[in-house]
Amino acid sequence: MNFYIIPNMTRKNAFSVTCKLLENIRELDCKAFFDVAFEDIFGNNEYVEYVFEEAAMDLCDAVIAVGGDGTFINAAKKANDKNKPLICVNAGNLAYLACMEGDETHMLASVIKGDYVTEDRMLLDVSIVDKNGKAIYDSCCVNDAVVSRSGNIRIMNLSVFCNGAPLIDYLGDGAIVATPTGSTAYSLSAGGPVVEPCVESILITPVCPHSIFSRSIVLSGDSQLELVHDNSGEAILSCDGQSAVVIPENARVTVKRSDKSVSFIKIKSDTFIDVLNKKISG
Repeated sequence: MNFYIIPNMTRKNAFSVTCKLLENIRELDCKAFFDVAFEDIFGNNEYVEYVFEEAAMDLCDAVIAVGGDGTFINAAKKANDKNKPLICVNAGNLAYLACMEGDETHMLASVIKGDYVTEDRMLLDVSIVDKNGKAIYDSCCVNDAVVSRSGNIRIMNLSVFCNGAPLIDYLGDGAIVATPTGSTAYSLSAGGPVVEPCVESILITPVCPHSIFSRSIVLSGDSQLELVHDNSGEAILSCDGQSAVVIPENARVTVKRSDKSVSFIKIKSDTFIDVLNKKISG
């Protein structure tokens, strides 16, 4: 079996965890691919090959991401483009998406044996549509899309429409539109609810709302949303924490469920509630 390994070397444990993975891959008589940028870090072995990412994605049977949830989200986008399942190995802190911890890399043997399940997570298609109805920006989100104020700190008025009808106006710093996967990310920090991944839904959570009555809303996964800001200042859109894009005047942000999904490999038998209790309670 061939694996494409994507380690986040900014994590202090990433090197040691990846080295353990390589030992397991050698013992299992498998092959590991890395991007060429990692050759000086992990050295040459007969079971390791360094190629450009496009080739690695084509040659692998599964992708292994080593890091935290941010690493997993970025790797998920790449794996999704090539229809490859993703194995998440924790070398960070919380890592809700990890299927194994850094000291559990021996569990890779279960993948070779086929003793695992894949868990498909819904994605969001996000666009900026200009005043003429033309899409000028598109992204596919695993976690969330955030509309917020840029530049000077001041309150923005954000109107949210659901399936063409007015839903709610948020007065504050902006709003987060999240998948169930993203419910444990920025949305949670902003006071949003935790949603089990099997409950396919779309969450809207206000950021620092200027009202004690502004709360998160959980909608059907098939809802189609539009977010329109009041043009009183520059607004920006950030998808999955990537670089923000300016929303032009009189443009709107549209969000809907994607036709695509991303497959995470799950090895252990613990439930989402088990993981939640462990990660939150420590």
